[in-house]
Amino acid sequence: MSNLTPAQVIATLSAIGKEIDETTEQLSEVDAKVVRLKHDFEMAYAGTFLNTEGAMEIRRYTAKLSTGDASFVLECAEQELRAVNMKLRALRDRLEIGRSLGPLLRLEWGQA
Repeated sequence: MSNLTPAQVIATLSAIGKEIDETTEQLSEVDAKVVRLKHDFEMAYAGTFLNTEGAMEIRRYTAKLSTGDASFVLECAEQELRAVNMKLRALRDRLEIGRSLGPLLRLEWGQA
């Protein structure tokens, strides 16, 4: 099946576990960043909306235009959060594959 030694399998699974821990920490940091950016965007939007005079549509579009950069930064942070989540899922999938192969490798090592 493979030329992997038990030590290599353990090292690989351990490395994946460590990477999961690091990615989980990164996920927490990016999530906090998204929360802060969303708050900043909503406060800026509301402030502009409330301080603008005129019809509702004028107030809404004025607020949208004045907070366009903040909205874009928030969208980028949300995309970063999705990317970290996808990375974490991929790492967990790799770990499960390694766990699934474990019994097969043990059987192969027993026959060698």
